[in-house]
Amino acid sequence: MTGSAKPSAQQPLAGVKIIELSTMITCAVAAMMLSAQGAEVIKVEPPDIGDPGRLIGTQKNGVSAFFHNCNRGKQSLAIDLKTDTGRDAVRRLAADADVLLHNYRPGVMDKLGLSSDVLRAANDRLIYLGVSGFGTTGPMAGNAAYDHVIQGLSGLTSMQGRDCEMKFINTLICDKITAYTVAQATTAALLARASTGKGQHIDISMLQASLAFMWPDGMMHKTIEDADGRIDMPPMSDYYQTLDLRDGSVALAPLHDHHWNALLPMLGYPELLEDPRFNSMGGRLMHMDHVMEILRQPRTDHSVAEALEIMTQADIPCAPCVARDDLKTHPQIEAIQALESYETRLHGSLTVARPPVKFEGENPSQAAPSPALGEHSHVILASLGYTHDDIEGLVAAGSVKCG
Repeated sequence: MTGSAKPSAQQPLAGVKIIELSTMITCAVAAMMLSAQGAEVIKVEPPDIGDPGRLIGTQKNGVSAFFHNCNRGKQSLAIDLKTDTGRDAVRRLAADADVLLHNYRPGVMDKLGLSSDVLRAANDRLIYLGVSGFGTTGPMAGNAAYDHVIQGLSGLTSMQGRDCEMKFINTLICDKITAYTVAQATTAALLARASTGKGQHIDISMLQASLAFMWPDGMMHKTIEDADGRIDMPPMSDYYQTLDLRDGSVALAPLHDHHWNALLPMLGYPELLEDPRFNSMGGRLMHMDHVMEILRQPRTDHSVAEALEIMTQADIPCAPCVARDDLKTHPQIEAIQALESYETRLHGSLTVARPPVKFEGENPSQAAPSPALGEHSHVILASLGYTHDDIEGLVAAGSVKCG
């Protein structure tokens, strides 16, 4: 580890220095997660507009909430990697770094002279992790990729839709799946380096990360290839159906027989208690289309509160479906302090999600600002040996922006 900070139970990555060259979500969220666990993160951005995520969605003072939610607690170096100085600055940073993350298309870092081989030759402890959309080989390796595109190719749109309909999951799920994969791979590589003393090169594609994420349940009905003796049942994706009531909806997961002994009368179908399609787990799994139809068409007129009381007494896993506008005030979300509010210079008052991992049972905080574009350029470049006059000249030439 290169930094002076010392690891602790709550900050296990203190002393780890990470260089992030990325746009949008995959590496940005991964690096922010690692920052919440103590790592120092320097985000390298182009000096014109920076990470395009700065401009997406609701924003204040030129920085979007979307960018803030992906980049809290980082430093920003705004420098043009198409210039010799920009590339030199990254080489100097990487010479003293533990991890470098990027999500440029395959071959771009090689053309810039910032390949894994080059940077790790100068720092054999460096963990160099490249994220691509489709992988580094194959007919689509060089293609542009965003979350929507990977949802389509990975089968997620097929799993989300019904009756051959293709439908998106309305969140950047492939980006965030990849971000979590990047964070886990980074910590695994740091653990390996603690034993070997050497860094390594890591490739992660959004496509493969998303396939691995989707496969356990989304392809459970396609995994066993041998048809001899196979009993075919629908995948878990067919089990999703909210219970829509007069004043809202409930999410529920009735699995066991005693759940259905309470649920069927509540829905107005007591006669189905003796129906072989409903009175055993096997029967329900074999006739999931009938089960979902019952949930879609309750005969009774319960409110959400009434239904939750009945289901909770029967120990049926359940919860109300909460609108996004109501998340901050839900008593369970308040009880675990999953959200935190604070103020920053750029955004004023904010509410964000806390990091979800409680080390030693302590609820963590990442109530940190996100950096203005180039906010730390001068300090970072000075630490790399550039003089004040050097930096002023680079700013005047447009190859560096100082926030």
